[in-house]
Amino acid sequence: MPPGASQSPLPANKIRNEAGLIRAGIVAAAKASTGHETTEGIPMTELHPSPAAAEASSPAPPPAAGWAAGNPAVFGLLIFSVGGTVLGISLLGFVSAAAQGGSVMPIIYAATGLGVLMCTIWAAALGQTFVAAIFGAFTGFWLSYAALVLGLTHNWYAIPPADIAHTVAQFLIAWAVVILALAVVSIRVPLAFTLILASALVAVILLIIATLSGSAGLDKGAGVFVLLFSVVGFYSFLSTGMESVGGAPLPLGRPLISVFTK
Repeated sequence: MPPGASQSPLPANKIRNEAGLIRAGIVAAAKASTGHETTEGIPMTELHPSPAAAEASSPAPPPAAGWAAGNPAVFGLLIFSVGGTVLGISLLGFVSAAAQGGSVMPIIYAATGLGVLMCTIWAAALGQTFVAAIFGAFTGFWLSYAALVLGLTHNWYAIPPADIAHTVAQFLIAWAVVILALAVVSIRVPLAFTLILASALVAVILLIIATLSGSAGLDKGAGVFVLLFSVVGFYSFLSTGMESVGGAPLPLGRPLISVFTK
């Protein structure tokens, strides 16, 4: 082209053809280097990620809630108080001592023991150490008491008649120590639970004296205290039960230790 002459513009179709060739070259180069087809310069694997990649890129689901939840004291207080009611009525003489082993007593005691065993496992799963300790201890009490009543009635243990009173007293002394220990720790929990354990302790002590002395009056006194802790137990059930269904709990009293730390 002579100097000073103006350069003519390239035809539009030629520009489009050259752009298409350049674009095709880029696509071919990308396919050769990655082994994947591309769309508009974007690898197909990015448009359609693999299931593993999609799972990795998606947000993690929230952690599942644990299987253990709720308040084991709701059921525990109810089933515990049922056993106490039957025991209290029996000690008041509603069922004669000779018929107790063949009556509903050992059945209720065994059912109470199994019920509080369930609550022990439940409370332990929730990390409620002292609640699990209380229910676990009374699991042993109710199940062993059922075995004692049945065994003495049917002479399973072949205990000489002269030694039966001391055998029963020995059984009761052991459980009195356990209940005393629980009552001491309970001064840090609501007062209602301390009242339950304190009433149970008085009842067991009266039963020990009645067993060794043969006093029917002390048996009835023990029955009154057993019914007392059952009443407090039912009241505590109503409090925890109402709270579990969204209601307002009944007052259970301040821990006893708060009276001494003021």
